[in-house]
Amino acid sequence: MIVVLVQSLSAQNDIVKVKKIEKKAWIDLQLMQHIGLNQWGDGYLHDGLPQAAITEIKTSFNLYMARPYFGTFVDMGLGFMPAPKMRSLTLDKLPMPHSGTKYYVREITSESGNTGTTTHFMMTFGLFGKIPANEKFSVMPYFGVGFLTMPQRKYSIILKEHGTNMQYHAVYVWNCKSGNENGYDGATQPAYLTARLHFKYKLPQKSSLFVGLEYTWFLSTLDFYGRFTNIFNANVQRNFTVKGEKMNMLGISVGLSF
Repeated sequence: MIVVLVQSLSAQNDIVKVKKIEKKAWIDLQLMQHIGLNQWGDGYLHDGLPQAAITEIKTSFNLYMARPYFGTFVDMGLGFMPAPKMRSLTLDKLPMPHSGTKYYVREITSESGNTGTTTHFMMTFGLFGKIPANEKFSVMPYFGVGFLTMPQRKYSIILKEHGTNMQYHAVYVWNCKSGNENGYDGATQPAYLTARLHFKYKLPQKSSLFVGLEYTWFLSTLDFYGRFTNIFNANVQRNFTVKGEKMNMLGISVGLSF
């Protein structure tokens, strides 16, 4: 009986020690590579947007709500996306006022949006759990919601129809919420849901090394808007919006906790 009591007290003391050693909050620094599993949309819609890959550098703040079982986190980072396939205005890839009719660019009246590598702010927050395998190795699942900043890319040009005097004011906009013959809305800042797993190994000096896998599903689409206005009578010849696709991404990360 005495032996059992001593062993029980010893086990309780070990648990208390573990709880004292386990930090209530910590910071993660990590490098992550996201790869798109599909495209932003078909044809010119996808080609005019940054390519579907993100190299992200981020910092996460993690806080236990019930130590050492689960807690909450928030992370912020910068994501770098490769240049779009269509780096300059490629007329033969874009829709025209009339199909089957040839046009050329008489004048580019305005253009905006990056055509090279772009930088995007990313923010995610949610909950995490901890599944310890032993005193040094653990698996940590994360579930969160976040958003990614994404600017618009826009062209306003004058199109001249081959063999006639007809001219049209054409507007092309990538990443547009909605549009009509009178104009278009601002850029979509895509929201997403994310699930990740961190495989964490404790190092000396209360730090940890981890690798992670992540799946991200975007809730918003990046749509394309186009409008063609007859220069001579100001009538809108054609006005349309092409819906994009919801992006899915798979990511892998390496990081350090302290």
